[in-house]
Amino acid sequence: MIVISDNSPLSALAEADLIDLLPKLYHEVVIPAAVAVEASHARCPPALLRLLAAPPPWLRIVPDPLILPETMSLDPGESAAISLAWTSRPTVQLIVDDLPARKICESLGLSFTGTAGVVFAAAKRGWCDFEEGIRRLQATRFRITNAVIEELRKKF
Repeated sequence: MIVISDNSPLSALAEADLIDLLPKLYHEVVIPAAVAVEASHARCPPALLRLLAAPPPWLRIVPDPLILPETMSLDPGESAAISLAWTSRPTVQLIVDDLPARKICESLGLSFTGTAGVVFAAAKRGWCDFEEGIRRLQATRFRITNAVIEELRKKF
């Protein structure tokens, strides 16, 4: 399975010091060049800037795909990530948090999860504590509703 990420999950996981969950769960994460550009912006968390300055072997940056018209209302990174996922279907998992982007994923029939879903999946495997992971995410700029947290708690 190919796993593609948008910038916001990378940013939140790096800032929460949970970025190592990605290679544990997925072995390799692919990002389009537009996401790499967004993730290299000076206002990004320092941990993410360090990650992109010297990408680890598990993070593969690929050229941007042809952009799907359905994604033109999104930012360039989200648009490129979804378009790349579309070209990689059916064996693709997208990591994206933005609600409009998730709605487009649903309309295109793409499989996706979010940052909290990454923490949940890792916690289910015993690789992190769910409550601690969510607390660490909440201590960053990442925003998650209590309803989403409660929904995930019920799945344990």
